[in-house]
Amino acid sequence: MRFIILTLTVLLTQQTLASTFVGNGGNAGDIELQMTLGQVQESLYFINRDKDVEGRKLCVCTETFEGRPICDMLKQLNEEQVRFCAQYVEERASEIERILNTKDQVSFSWTHQNIEVQETHSLRGADAVTNPKEMSMTLNQKRFLEMDSDERLFLIGHELFHLTSYQGVTLSDERSIGPFKGADGGRKFINAMAATIVMNAHEYSVFTKYRTAEKRSKSYKQNWLSLSFASITRPNDTTTPYDVENTSGAQLGFRYQFTHELGVLAQYSHFAGDKALMSTIEARETQDILSVGGAYRWLPFSNPLTFAGQSHFVFSGTVDVMKAKYEINDPNIGTTADAASIGYTLSCNYFIPFKSGMWAYAGFGYSSMPYSFNIDNQVTLEYKKAGTTFALGASYGF
Repeated sequence: MRFIILTLTVLLTQQTLASTFVGNGGNAGDIELQMTLGQVQESLYFINRDKDVEGRKLCVCTETFEGRPICDMLKQLNEEQVRFCAQYVEERASEIERILNTKDQVSFSWTHQNIEVQETHSLRGADAVTNPKEMSMTLNQKRFLEMDSDERLFLIGHELFHLTSYQGVTLSDERSIGPFKGADGGRKFINAMAATIVMNAHEYSVFTKYRTAEKRSKSYKQNWLSLSFASITRPNDTTTPYDVENTSGAQLGFRYQFTHELGVLAQYSHFAGDKALMSTIEARETQDILSVGGAYRWLPFSNPLTFAGQSHFVFSGTVDVMKAKYEINDPNIGTTADAASIGYTLSCNYFIPFKSGMWAYAGFGYSSMPYSFNIDNQVTLEYKKAGTTFALGASYGF
């Protein structure tokens, strides 16, 4: 029986370093794991469907994989081992399919700690470990994300076969199983079956179905850079014709998600707006705003492998510090006035995914930031009421 050997540090910090896979894309690797599980299921479905097809060969190397390590481990098998491997895969294909199709039958969790497995005489490093009694699997998150699709499928396939048994005994890496003799026989046997799942997935183009989801930007990223065109519309000051109701410009922001839902953000905005007072007189207002605050991310759709499942809302609230400048110019004379204010903005933005970490987003908000300009000690221009904001931009998550 395999088990994880954890250091005292791991035991003390396990609750903070491990997280349960719930299938909503909330953790790094969730999407990749869900895709891999889907690939396992489809590959096993085809194995089970075509098990009676004449000439069908399993546990042998296909031309596509010639020269690759995954092929070499199958070439080492003798005829008896190939037959035994193929028969076992066919017999257990529907069983593993059923396990994966049953909700909560197997629990998956991530760890940031190294995994070591106790073997007969030593510890061995591993990328994942399975506990058949508890029907649970723990994966090293960093290593899993570094793998390509074939490697992930091989790893998960190997671990899933540990949930099956031969002659009433759960499969393990460290004992002889059928014609796979020796202390390492079980590992060779399970590796051969995992390699067969990978080859079968390629033969039936299983990976093609998930290619779009694999390339699509992932919502679980922690760091987000954003650049947008934005505008603020404030109600007219009815006591004077000098007000500039609409200002617009650019926003540059950074958001850090310290959990999947909660984050903090900082943003710089530069807005400007013009207003013609007469045929020769023009007013211009500029605003520089620094904002800091918190954010809440919400994914309204359940399937993270779909376009909609990756799209999400970000609700934010910020404290805003603004410096503004007002100018009036005509051919003969001009005047300026300055203002400062502290206020707040509540906003909602909707993010839609593209590829390679890129996103587009649009949103609106409510901005309360009262301020006023004193123009040559003759006119006081006041903005007392809250305004509405609009933003349209692009973001990069990494």
